[in-house]
Amino acid sequence: MSVVSSRISSVSSILKATGVRDQLIKRSNKVCFKLPKNVKCILYNFQSGSEIKEYENLIHLLQAGSLKDDNLAEFLTDLSQYVSSLGTRHELFIQALLRIDWVNRSPEVISKYKLLLLDLICVQTCHIRTVIHHLVELLKLEGNNAKDEIGEFKNEDVERLDHVHDVLRKILELVPMSDEYVLQCLELQFPYIVHSTYTHRIYIYALLKIMEYTPKQRSNILTLIINKLMILDVNIPRKEVETYDEEEDDDISETANGDDSSTINSDTDKEEAVNPIAHTLDTCMELFLKYMRESCFASGALQIESLRVLYVDVLRIFETIILTTHASRYVQYITFYVCSFKPVVAETFMDWLWRKANNPNVSVVLRQSAACYVSSLCANASFIGLGLVKLAMSKMINWIHDYIARHEYAEYADSDPKPHIVFYSICQAFFHLFVARHRELVALKSGILFLQELDISRIVNCGLNPLKTCDSRIVHNFAEITSTYQLAYCYTIIENNERGQLPVFGIAKQSSALLSTFFPFESYALQRSGQRIVPLLRYNVTDEN
Repeated sequence: MSVVSSRISSVSSILKATGVRDQLIKRSNKVCFKLPKNVKCILYNFQSGSEIKEYENLIHLLQAGSLKDDNLAEFLTDLSQYVSSLGTRHELFIQALLRIDWVNRSPEVISKYKLLLLDLICVQTCHIRTVIHHLVELLKLEGNNAKDEIGEFKNEDVERLDHVHDVLRKILELVPMSDEYVLQCLELQFPYIVHSTYTHRIYIYALLKIMEYTPKQRSNILTLIINKLMILDVNIPRKEVETYDEEEDDDISETANGDDSSTINSDTDKEEAVNPIAHTLDTCMELFLKYMRESCFASGALQIESLRVLYVDVLRIFETIILTTHASRYVQYITFYVCSFKPVVAETFMDWLWRKANNPNVSVVLRQSAACYVSSLCANASFIGLGLVKLAMSKMINWIHDYIARHEYAEYADSDPKPHIVFYSICQAFFHLFVARHRELVALKSGILFLQELDISRIVNCGLNPLKTCDSRIVHNFAEITSTYQLAYCYTIIENNERGQLPVFGIAKQSSALLSTFFPFESYALQRSGQRIVPLLRYNVTDEN
């Protein structure tokens, strides 16, 4: 074998050795390029159309990113003197400049980079959209492991966001009209469902921070957050949620029986078993509910004006997003939570809901939903006193009696329930509320007298026959309770209705799914955010026989 061939074989054998090739590749990746110092000449030559190659090489160096901090700081200092030359023709150069990972550099580089961006948007307003888009992109961070998602945010990520907020805040001070484009970028960059829980949480955290220095866009940012939470909510698989609810019930029963051995690592096991979308929604809801609490309370004292502002925003979002969404499971508890801060807020919200349900100019579907919200809030909120419950029941019963007086003898009273769908929805809402809170009402000194004055017997015996259309489970519970306290006798009517619904050959069966049985505040299965919500829910007596 020749000397040359032996040397070649020995070199190749060395490269084949474990780890040597990888080490050489890593070393090549760590090569740092040096930026040129003649920035003025490069920009001038490109502007005049000569020496374009140097300009392109400069862009490639910026895109490569392998730059030392001291060299980059010197380059930024030189470049800041020629910001006036960076017009629309330099769009590629600006984009390459914005791609530099400046937030992880030395304090000197970070400071000089911030000043350069601010000088750029002041002198060359044509680049303001590009700069804002880049800054908003930096708000979307990825999480690497479950611990990041469960615990607090990483310190380096918070520092990174602080630098971005610092620049955004100053841009909005210098160019106030740019807040509209900031909002557009925030919506465009919002994480998709497939992104990690950590990405969602820290992005929402960033949005809440932005609201502090963009008060004009506060309401719009809140709308954006709640709308995206609603998207997560409706995309949780129903089967996954039902399984999660059953597991919670099993754990509660085991604890009640004194069996604690199976619950040692129950929290960890549930975190691993729960659907990832539900887990993301849970952590984001906790973050948002915490923000609501902290924005309305200072040193434990309720700030009335802050509560008023928050309630107005939440109510508007409730009307446009939450009320119009069918069968959401969790996001509606945002309104539930704000109502718990002060009784007058709950009373105001209930009054608003009732006016919505009572308004003939509102669509039928929204009137039905509003009635369900009134009933469910009064039935399940521990902060709703019996005074408000009696007020809600009185409003419902008066409306029902008035409706019966006007429509009971119409030709189509019992033949077609669709024209009376709102009537049946309000009847069902009343039945549901009555079943849920009847024990407390009966325990009052004049409770039985109050219930007798409702004249429930007239409702169940009217020609519109609400017991036929309302949910059978609610109807049977209502019948048992009213019979016990001799308020009405429903069983004969129920039996006649059931016989009338038996299938008959040649006659199409009437649809029984006319009414929504969606009562929005019945249960809350998410664990972390549930620590704020579950204590506000009463024991649901609707399930009792």
